[in-house]
Amino acid sequence: MNREQAQKRIAGLRREIERHNFLYYTLDAPEISDAEYDRLYRELAKLERQFPDLVTPDSPTQKVGGPIARELAAVRHEFPMYSLDNAFSFDELREFDARVHRFLKLDAAEPLAYHIEPKLDGLAVSLKYEDGLFALGATRGDGLEGEDVTENLRTVKPLPLRLTRAVSLTVRGEVFFTEQDFARVNDQRTEAGEPLFANARNAAAGSLRQLDTSVTASRPLRVYLYTLEEPERHGVETQARAMEKLRELHLPTAPLSALCRGIAEVLAYLESDFAAAREELAFSTDGAVVKLNEFALWEKLGFTAKSPRFAIAYKYAAEEAVTTLNGVTFQLSRTGTLTPVAQLAPVEIGGVTVKRATLHNLDEIERLGVAIGDKVRVIRAGEVIPKVEGVAERGEKRRDILAELPTHCESCGTELARRDDPPNLACPNRECPEVVAQQVAFFAARGAMRIEGLGEKIARRLVQGGLLKDIADIYSLREHEQQLVALEGFAEISVQNLFAEIEGSKRRPFARVLFALGIPQVGAQTARMLTEHFADIDEMLAATPEQFAEIYGIGEIVAREIHDFLHDERSRARIKRLRKAGLQFASGAEEHAQGFFSGMKVCVTGRIEPFTRDEWKEIIEASDGFFVSSVSKSTDLLLAGEEAGSKLAKAQKLGVDVMDADRLRKALQVEELPVAGELAERWREFITE
Repeated sequence: MNREQAQKRIAGLRREIERHNFLYYTLDAPEISDAEYDRLYRELAKLERQFPDLVTPDSPTQKVGGPIARELAAVRHEFPMYSLDNAFSFDELREFDARVHRFLKLDAAEPLAYHIEPKLDGLAVSLKYEDGLFALGATRGDGLEGEDVTENLRTVKPLPLRLTRAVSLTVRGEVFFTEQDFARVNDQRTEAGEPLFANARNAAAGSLRQLDTSVTASRPLRVYLYTLEEPERHGVETQARAMEKLRELHLPTAPLSALCRGIAEVLAYLESDFAAAREELAFSTDGAVVKLNEFALWEKLGFTAKSPRFAIAYKYAAEEAVTTLNGVTFQLSRTGTLTPVAQLAPVEIGGVTVKRATLHNLDEIERLGVAIGDKVRVIRAGEVIPKVEGVAERGEKRRDILAELPTHCESCGTELARRDDPPNLACPNRECPEVVAQQVAFFAARGAMRIEGLGEKIARRLVQGGLLKDIADIYSLREHEQQLVALEGFAEISVQNLFAEIEGSKRRPFARVLFALGIPQVGAQTARMLTEHFADIDEMLAATPEQFAEIYGIGEIVAREIHDFLHDERSRARIKRLRKAGLQFASGAEEHAQGFFSGMKVCVTGRIEPFTRDEWKEIIEASDGFFVSSVSKSTDLLLAGEEAGSKLAKAQKLGVDVMDADRLRKALQVEELPVAGELAERWREFITE
C-alpha cells in the first residue's frame, strides 16, 4: 500500500471507529462486535506505525496516553462554572417554581417549560472545540479557575476529538464511571491487591487528574455533556434544542431527559417515570436537574453569588443511618497492604444490618475527620458497600484513629511500612503467612484456578501448618498426604477430593493461569487480552514494556507492571515450578466447549430457581457470557423468572430476546458447564428437569 492509499484508508478507518464509538457509548446501539471493533482499531494502529507522518492528534489511537511533562496547569474559565442549589422535597421544588415566577413577574398559574435531566455524580468539566477539533479541557476547580486536563480527556473513549462539523464551541459536562465499570475497576484493584476506590466520583476525579495519561486511558471513563455556552451564536433558543444539537455533533448526552410543562408535570415525571427508570440506568444518579427550557429566561434570571436562578438539583432521599464507630481494624491483603475497616454498632440500612464499612485509606480517615467513639453517618445506596459519610456527633471520649495505628504486622511481627499511593500501611515481608494465605486463596478462587475446598480458611490452616509457603506448593501437597489427614477438620475423603480438584485445575486455560498469578493491574479480562496476543508464556517473558503497551486497552503503566512482575526473580521461579507441575502456559488449550451464553450480554430478572442471582452470574460467566445488571439495546438476552420486574417490560419494548426457565431448558445443548461441586449438580438437574 502506497502513502496515498494509506492516507485514504486511515481517514476512512478513523471515521468508522468514531461512528462506532458514538453508536456504542452515546446511542447504546452497537452495530458490530467488540472483536470487529478491535480489528478496525488494530488495522488503523498498524497503518499509522507504517506511516507515522499521517498520525494526527484527533486519531482514535491517540487515546492511549503517556506521561505529562508538567504539573496540571491552571485554566481561567471564559464562562464561570456555577454549582446548583439543591431541593430535597417536592415542596422545595414548588417553592423554586414560585420564586422563578415572582422574579419574572409572571402569573403564578402560568406554566413554565422545564427540561429535566439526570443528575450526574462525577467531575464537572469544560470543553472547547475549535473548528470542530477538541482543543482544551478543564476541571471546574473553584468555578472561576480549573486545571488543564486536555491530554487526559483525549483518552476518554466516548469523547470525540473531531466533531461532525467544523464548528467552534464551548460545552460543559461531567466525567463519570458507570456502576458496572466502577465495580469492574474496583474488582480489578481487588484482584491486583490494591486498595479500593472510596466511591465512583472520587475515582473519576482521580483518574482524570493523573500526571500520566496512560493511567486515565486504562480506566473506562464516560462523559455526558449538558450545557452549550453562548447558544445564541449557534441559533439555539432552548435547552431541549441545545441537547439535540450536541447529539447532531456526536457529542454524548445523558438519557432520560424530558420536557415538562409546568411544575405539576415536573413533579409527576419525577415521582413516576423518572423514579422508576433511574433504577435501570447504567450510571448512578441520586436525583435530577430541573432547568427552565428557554434561554431568554436564563438571561433574565441570572445568577446568585454561587448558583443559577434558572436551575435546581432535586435529590431523592438516600438510605442513611447514624451509628457509633466502635473501632477500626486493618485487613491485610495478598499484596501486603492493610486496609482500614470501620467496626460499627449494628444498624439497619435499607433492610440490611450493617456492622462494618471500609475506610479505604489513611487519607480518607483524615478527610472525614472521624474518630473512635463518634456518631457517624453511614450511607448505603442500592447494592453498594456501606460507607462512612462523615461525623454526625463527636464522641465525649473520642480516640484519634491515626494516633493509634499499628506498628507491626499481626501475622508475622514485621515492622509495618508506609505506602503513598494511596496512603496506607503495608507489611513488607513477602513470606508473611497471612499474605501467602491470601495469595493461595486468590489463586484457588472460582474466577482463577477454581480449586474447590481451598478457600481462605483452609489456605490459612495449610500455611500455618507449614505445608504451603508459596502458591506453587499446592501442586506438591500430595507428598504431605498423611500430614493433611492429621490436620484438624480434614479426613481421608476430603483430602482425596482436594487432590482431585488440584489435578483438575491443571486443565485451566492459559488466561486463567495468568490471572491467578496475581500480576498487578491484571484482571481476568486483561489476562485474556494478553493470551490472545502472545502464544505462550515464553513470548511474554521475552516481551518489552512497549510490546505490552501495543495491546489495545493496556497503557504504559500497566505494561510496565506486567513486565516488572514477569522479570521478578521470585515470579520467574514460581512460573517455572507451575510449568513443571503441568499447568497450561500456552494459548489454544481450551478448558471446555463454547457455552450457550458465549459472547452474549445476559441480564436476569425475577426468581429462576434453583439458582440465586449470584449463581446465575457465575453460570453465565463460566459459559463465556457477560452478566449485565440492566437492560439496554446492547443486551442480547433477558432471563425472566417469577416476579420479573421492570426489566421485562423494558426488554420487550427494546426487542431484546426474553427466555423463561422452560424455554431456556429447551434451548440448552451443553449439559456440562465449567462450574464445580454442588452448583454443577444443580445445573445438570435444572437442564434435565
